[in-house]
Amino acid sequence: MVNKNKENHENKENKDIELVVLRTVDNNMDLGVITNLLEENNIPYLLRDHGTGGYMRIISGGSLYGTDILVEEGFFERASEIIGSITLTE
Repeated sequence: MVNKNKENHENKENKDIELVVLRTVDNNMDLGVITNLLEENNIPYLLRDHGTGGYMRIISGGSLYGTDILVEEGFFERASEIIGSITLTE
């Protein structure tokens, strides 16, 4: 007899998610605009701060090191089109 719960669990573990950097931002305004657009369009994302940037962003509202906004590879093209339609400071 095969344990189907075990098979389902193993299949979920074997599925790798490939994350790619959508944009790197260095201020909370740009970060907020992009993440709000992604949320409005149901695109999941993760934030990755460089160095001590996460602490700096919390304390001072921005990071000198920048924050990467990562999306799953399958959402990258759609997310790029959405944020490409706005102008951000760079």
